Amino acid sequence: MRWVAKAALQRGLGLMPQGERVNYLFQRHVARSLPGGEPVVRRKLARARQHLEAFGRPGEDAVFYEFGAGWDLAIPLSYAALGVRRQVLVDIRPSARVELVNEALTLLDGIQDDDLPPLGGPVSSLGELDERFGITYLAPRDARATGLESESIDFVTSTDVCEHIPEADLAQIFRECRRLLRPGGAVSCRIDLQDHYAYFDANLSRYHFLHFSDRAWGLVNSPLHFQNRLREPDYLRLVRESGLEVVSWTPSGPSAEGLAELEAMELAPRFRNGYTPEELGVTVLSFVAQRRASG
Repeated sequence: MRWVAKAALQRGLGLMPQGERVNYLFQRHVARSLPGGEPVVRRKLARARQHLEAFGRPGEDAVFYEFGAGWDLAIPLSYAALGVRRQVLVDIRPSARVELVNEALTLLDGIQDDDLPPLGGPVSSLGELDERFGITYLAPRDARATGLESESIDFVTSTDVCEHIPEADLAQIFRECRRLLRPGGAVSCRIDLQDHYAYFDANLSRYHFLHFSDRAWGLVNSPLHFQNRLREPDYLRLVRESGLEVVSWTPSGPSAEGLAELEAMELAPRFRNGYTPEELGVTVLSFVAQRRASG
């Protein structure tokens, strides 16, 4: 029941004034999950490469946009190392921390088995990212209504963020992405559909949260670690309803083991009807969607 203790702690922090800051200090100094270290930065560099493969080689004038940029900005910094010259980052909370950004810079510069140009020394403030890397960091800023100019973005990316956004808000964010994209521009998303508490508690199934009714899940679902429990068909519906056109749709899973886990579970009513086991069991979803070019 380790996950219950963690859920209770995060829910409590989420209800506190300055809960985001307290959570950061807890993760850094007590849980010591921050900074993530070289394996995490390598993984984020790989994610950045995957997004770029979906887009193709960016031109010098290409503008990238990312919502939910996170603590260390390792993916945007990876883009900068890989040749992206202009980026706009939006976050609902000012989560980025200079010390974690500098940790990511150091680790990226230390990765010797990749042909990456050096990014240079540490930054003294997040504002310095614009001058050095063309990265504009906007937080707090609402990704549902960014205030950015229409048709000003070439490529939108999001990595392991969509699963933490309520469905109604995500629908608005996808519509806002379409507004921001130039005709022919694209969105590339990676979404982790597994119960994130299973990463913390090895006794949990990756589908553990599908057991709870919406009311019961609402009692433990923290605003600091919100999980929307949307399944693969729900994301497909939201993308199509936004007016974006799906270019590629790549669900991963379920394995035979995963299907057996689902079969052994007592699913909440919400998940017993309307989904096949294969749809419920998708663990990771990657997709690319495009704003149709005029004509």
